Amino acid sequence: MAKMCVGSISSQKLHCPNGGWGWMVAFGTFLVLALLPITTMSFPILFSQFLTERRASSTTIAWIFNMHLFLSFAVGPLIGPFTSEFGYRKVCLFSTVAASLSSLVITFFDSIEGLMIFFSFSGLFSGIGCIPCFVLIPMYFDQKRGQAMAITMAGVCLGQIVSPPFVRFLLEQYSLKGACLIVSALVFNSCVGASLFQPVEWHMNSLDLENHAILPNSDDCEGDSYIVTDEGKTFDTQTSAFVPGEVERIVLSGSKSKQMRKCSSVSIAASFIDLTSISPLNYSNNKAVPLEKEYPDGAEVHGTTRICRITRSLIADLKIFKSFKALIIATAGLLVVNGFLSFYIMAPDVIQSAGYNLEDAAWCLSIGSVTNLVARISAATLSDCSWFNKRVVYMGGASLIASSTLVFSFLRDLTWMNVTMGVWGFGVGVNLSLYSLIIAEYMGLKNMAAMFGGQSLLAALGHIILGPLLGLVRDVSGSYAVAMQVMSLEVSLSVVFWVFMPLAVAHDKRKEESRVSASSGDIIVRYTGDKC
Repeated sequence: MAKMCVGSISSQKLHCPNGGWGWMVAFGTFLVLALLPITTMSFPILFSQFLTERRASSTTIAWIFNMHLFLSFAVGPLIGPFTSEFGYRKVCLFSTVAASLSSLVITFFDSIEGLMIFFSFSGLFSGIGCIPCFVLIPMYFDQKRGQAMAITMAGVCLGQIVSPPFVRFLLEQYSLKGACLIVSALVFNSCVGASLFQPVEWHMNSLDLENHAILPNSDDCEGDSYIVTDEGKTFDTQTSAFVPGEVERIVLSGSKSKQMRKCSSVSIAASFIDLTSISPLNYSNNKAVPLEKEYPDGAEVHGTTRICRITRSLIADLKIFKSFKALIIATAGLLVVNGFLSFYIMAPDVIQSAGYNLEDAAWCLSIGSVTNLVARISAATLSDCSWFNKRVVYMGGASLIASSTLVFSFLRDLTWMNVTMGVWGFGVGVNLSLYSLIIAEYMGLKNMAAMFGGQSLLAALGHIILGPLLGLVRDVSGSYAVAMQVMSLEVSLSVVFWVFMPLAVAHDKRKEESRVSASSGDIIVRYTGDKC
C-alpha cells in the first residue's frame, strides 16, 4: 500500500473546477444531447408515412414509442454503478456507437415489428448516453452551475429545432432508408462529445484555507502515513480509522512514479476528492470508511465481482425512495415527461387531421423547440440568482404545459396551433431546465446519481403503462382532443404533487432528526456501559 505523508502545510480542500475543462465537458454534453436523441425526437416525422401506410393504430404507435422510452429510462438505475465501474467517458462512448448501429439496422427492416425492436434498442443506448450528461455538470460546477446547465440544455433544444424540418427534407430527397442512414451517421458523431468527459478528479482545484504555502511532496518522504484534519490533529492510517468529512489534505508518496513525485502537492492531491464543501456525506451508524478499496494489491477484479458490486449499488440507489421528497420529485417528473412526450408524438397527426401536411407539422414542432431553447437558457441562467425560486418556477412550467395542451385540443387553425405550440415549448423548457437543479437543491449532490437512477426506473414503468393507455383513449374515443385533454390532466397532477413538497420536506427533516437523536442515544449508552 502506498504511503501518505504531510509536510508543513495548511488545511486544504479540493473543490470542483467551476470552469477550465468544465466548459469542455459542458460542450461535450451539448454535442451528445444534440445528436444522440435525434432518432427519438424525429420519430413522429421520420416514421409518420411508414406507420400510416401500414395503418398502425394510435395504440400501436404509442407502444412503439413508449417501448423506446421504457428502455431509455429503465437503464437509468444502472448508470450510477456503470459509471462507477467504468467511468463516464467509456460508458458514453459505448452507448453512442451502439445507438448509431441500432438506428442503422432499422434501415433494413420493413415491418412494424422490426421497427419496434430496433427503435427500442436505440432508446436503450440513448438513455445510457444521455442520462450521465445531467449528472456531470453539477460535479464540475457549483458557482456557475446554471450557466453550464444552460449550455447542456441548449444541446437538447438544438436537436429538437433542427431535426423535424431536416428529417422532412431527408425524406423528400432520399426516402425513408436514406434518411435513416444519415440520421444514424449523425448519431455516431455524438461520440466526439463523449470523448471530452474526463474524470473530474483530474481537474479539482485546491483551496488554501489559512493562506499558508503549499509544499511539494519530496521524494524522501518516509515513515508512517498520516492525515491532517480540520483540528490540526494527525492520524496514523495504520492504526486509526478514517472518518468522512475530517480529511482536508492528503499528499501521496511512496510507490508512485518518479514523475508523479516531482509534481506539486496540488496535482497529486487531485486524485482524492473532498466534497465536504458541497454537502456532507451521511454514513449510517458512523462506521469508519477505509481510505482504499479493500482489494489486495495486484488482485484482479473479475466480472462476477463487478456484477455483485453493481447489484449492491443498484439496491442502495433504490432506497432513495424512503424519502417523501424523492417520491414527489420522481412521480411529478414522470407525469410531466409522459404528458408532454405523448403530446409531442400525437401533435403531427392532429395537425394533419386538420387538413395540413407533414411539412406544416414539422415546422410547428420546430417552433415549440425554439421557445423551449429560449426558456431553458433563461431559466437555467436566472437560477443562479438568489431571488430565483426554483420550486415556484418549476411548477409554473408544468402549468404552462398543461394549459397549452388543453387549448391545443380545441384548435383547428394552423396559426393558433403554432402560437400555442410556442407556449407549450416554453413551459417544457422552463420545467426541464430546472429538474436536475431541483434534485440538487432538495436531495443534495450526494444523492443525485441515486435519484436519477430511481427516478428513471419509475419513469420506465410509468411510460410503458401510461403511454399506451393514452393511445388507447384516442382509439376508443376516436378523438385526438379527448386524448390531449387527458394528457393535460396528467400534467396538472404533477403540479398538485408539488404543492405538498413543503410538507414532505418537514416530514423528512423530522425523520432525520429522530434518526440522529436515536443514534446519539445509542452512542451514550455504549459509552456509559464501557465506563462501568
